[in-house]
Amino acid sequence: WENARQKILKNTIQSMKTILLPLYNGMRARSILRTDTYRELIKDPNIRLVIGIPSVKLNYYKKEFGAPNVIFESLDITEEPLSGQRLATYAFNLLNTTSVRSKQEVFYFRYGNYPKFLLKRLLNRTLGPFAFMRSFIRFLDGFVPLNQEVADFINKYKPDLVIVPDIVFPPDRIFVRAAKRFGYCVVGMVRSWDNLTSKGIIQTLPDKLVVHTANMKKEAVKYADMPAEKIVVTGPPQFDDYYKPLSWSKEELFKKLNIPQGKRLALCSPFLDKYTESAVKIVNSLTEAIDAGTLPKDLHILLRYRTSTPEIKKEVLKQSDHLSMSPNFELFFPVVVDGVPGQDWEFTYADIELLKHILAYSDVVINVDSTLSVDAATFDKPVIDVRFDAVKNCPPKHSIELLTPHFYHYRQVEASGGVRLVKNMEELIKAINDYLENPKLDAVGRGRLRREQLEFFDGNSGKRVADFIKQTLYFVGAK
Repeated sequence: WENARQKILKNTIQSMKTILLPLYNGMRARSILRTDTYRELIKDPNIRLVIGIPSVKLNYYKKEFGAPNVIFESLDITEEPLSGQRLATYAFNLLNTTSVRSKQEVFYFRYGNYPKFLLKRLLNRTLGPFAFMRSFIRFLDGFVPLNQEVADFINKYKPDLVIVPDIVFPPDRIFVRAAKRFGYCVVGMVRSWDNLTSKGIIQTLPDKLVVHTANMKKEAVKYADMPAEKIVVTGPPQFDDYYKPLSWSKEELFKKLNIPQGKRLALCSPFLDKYTESAVKIVNSLTEAIDAGTLPKDLHILLRYRTSTPEIKKEVLKQSDHLSMSPNFELFFPVVVDGVPGQDWEFTYADIELLKHILAYSDVVINVDSTLSVDAATFDKPVIDVRFDAVKNCPPKHSIELLTPHFYHYRQVEASGGVRLVKNMEELIKAINDYLENPKLDAVGRGRLRREQLEFFDGNSGKRVADFIKQTLYFVGAK
């Protein structure tokens, strides 16, 4: 009987279609494992999903996402070979967008070396506009040595399809490089709205590309030279949860966050990156404005950090009954990505639900340049974007005034008319009051923002991604 069982099991495995998927970052994992993309794929008994992950996450993933037709296998990728790292540097600096040029300025402000900055800018301006340079980068990528462990991993499972959740992420690039050289079919995905314009030239093109919006499709054709017929528009799967019914009332949320009942709520995230001095000044000024009566007495400020921002010391924030802190992500893992040790956070279901309900019950959202503006617009919430440095002599490498105007992806958001830009505290306070008095202000712009940045509003983007993957998988198998 055991021999018969093993034979049946072997035949079953051989008849299944194998998808190989690398997941080396919590943000990428959220857009797959926490969405209907994953749930729809594992429902298909004819699919075997093999997921490569950092070893530190193996037990967590098995417990949280395990399924009979899923194999989680630990494979630690530390960095690319030196030739790959150097090529990636050129690929980044040759992408002809304002976002890349803005990041070049950031690197100069942080590390100095003006001649190096000028050389990068010269390369970007003189060679970046030409398609042949992107083709040349991809030609050179063909000579970068493969990561042998990744190559062995791919050939061990001989997948029918390789899926990468972020086509410009270094670990994903390592997988795409190996898979394409061995002749496997690759579906690449664009994880977020800025990936095609701020991360560099895509060094190895996939066979198919999944993007969120029609705007992204245009960017993929223009900046990645991807044929339009090989691109599918699905909407962002990580936004699907926003279209599902709420689980808590406003009163229940306020109780969870220890916010006094009956207050109006301003979600405040005035952070650009790791720098917090300007944010501290803004938050303190807002609570002082409530005390002074220039903001309504029934307004409550809920401070929420970006995932990359360190927690502010309590003693620098003015103690106020008008201020609460939103719990942030608590699940971290030590990882090494691209040769750099650090921490990687994982989005739990509780994290996603909390943010969803905060957005749903906020009266106004204060942001700088993150996707929080799009999240808020999904709920038709007024969005105010900070465009000033609240402290004098802010270091250029942290300056909102210097850096944010040039981010290509965010200029599209600003052009929609769906966000209000403020250039000092007086304008910020006025914008808050305006929106509290009339929440419908700029609603037309927010509608345009949603159409341009989300594309679909049915909560089925994850299912669309899964359907496309399955169609591609069975088409490849039928060839």
